[in-house]
Amino acid sequence: MVFVRYGTFAGGIDLPDEKKATLGSAIRPCRTPTRLLVPLAGEGVPPALSCVVPGQRVQPGDRIAERGQGQGVNVYAPLAGRVAGLTMASVIGAAGFLRVPAIELTDLSAVPSLQPGEEVFDHRTASAQGLRELLEESDVLTHRRWPRPLRWWIRQGREHGCGTLIVNAMENQPRVTADHRLLAELGPQVIAGASILARASGVKAAMLAVEGRRTGDYRPLVAPAREAGIQLMALSHKYPIGIDAILVKVLGRREVPLGSNPMRVGFLVIDAATALAAWYELSCRRRLGGRVVTVAGEGQGDPGNFFVPFGTPCLELIDSPGALAIHGGPMVGSRCPADAVVSAATDALLAFGPGESVHSTPCIRCGWCTDNCPARLNVSALNDHYELGALDQARSAGVIACVECGICTYVCPARLPLSQRAKRLKYALSRPRRAGAGGVRS
Repeated sequence: MVFVRYGTFAGGIDLPDEKKATLGSAIRPCRTPTRLLVPLAGEGVPPALSCVVPGQRVQPGDRIAERGQGQGVNVYAPLAGRVAGLTMASVIGAAGFLRVPAIELTDLSAVPSLQPGEEVFDHRTASAQGLRELLEESDVLTHRRWPRPLRWWIRQGREHGCGTLIVNAMENQPRVTADHRLLAELGPQVIAGASILARASGVKAAMLAVEGRRTGDYRPLVAPAREAGIQLMALSHKYPIGIDAILVKVLGRREVPLGSNPMRVGFLVIDAATALAAWYELSCRRRLGGRVVTVAGEGQGDPGNFFVPFGTPCLELIDSPGALAIHGGPMVGSRCPADAVVSAATDALLAFGPGESVHSTPCIRCGWCTDNCPARLNVSALNDHYELGALDQARSAGVIACVECGICTYVCPARLPLSQRAKRLKYALSRPRRAGAGGVRS
């Protein structure tokens, strides 16, 4: 088995790579934070209930909050420390950051390094039903932009009759290299985690999608992938091929319905970090209390890829006071509020200097946004609907199909925040309409 070179898609752009500062940077533990604000909830994940008291000492992996009804998860201490009490923190959500309850831990132990770990359970000899039962008992979250309990993700895939699993390691935004380092250093473990997820979800085929320019670094994956029956796919670096819906269109020749997800057309899409967390949980009986995060940018004096505990304040990872901190990649990221913390959805933190103020001008009808839109939307018309608060017209114009890639903002000569406006329109359309309410809030 070798990496299969595969096709591309209409629209999109070629972006500068800008990964040199961290591409070869081995994963290392971040410096010990002054405190952790461990989130108890997230977008669509109901809050867990604290089961510790102020002043209590906890060890890594100790349960500090218990899930209630529904799709919540138990929460565990990422590091040893002392419980300071309940507080609030900001985590990334569908329309930006949202504030959620959190448990503050102080007097922390050092951050451990991310080692391969010792297998104490052979997942290869377990039945698919046995793997599902173990994952049902776990509290792993998917490491996507909107984390969900992994057990829910598997249930949904089975209910939709999904036949193909795609591990999306495309990572084709500039500067971000966290998944690349996971594959380069812990690739066989990622493959094993993907095999666990494929068998537990009952799919018939599994793929690992990577950028074609990096395949030379992934040669050690060929033998483990062959043994696990996972096909290796090398794709074009054209942005935004890493968006789930576009990846499914390229690899599966299927169109994801508007406002839906790939499960509706039989595809389960997951990331490399979730596959690794599943392997640790089942094979090593070890709970990862954090994830690998790329920390880079002109305002970062010590760029690299770091293993960061959940609940670490984002601004503590930035070593330049006053730098502008962006959560996520440069195309889809959001500016970090003061109380933003690392969660399962954090793959990158980018630091930039203050720079000059950007002032938008009126749309000049150049059409660049529409020409490059991978969803083939009339973006300038959507911008008109946003400015007029015309939600119904935005729905008719197909704003729900927006993949939130940020290309329209990137190419706009008028410097209009087109992607952010489309995202706000989508979010407004997803919320229940109040009687007499209309428009969209800026």
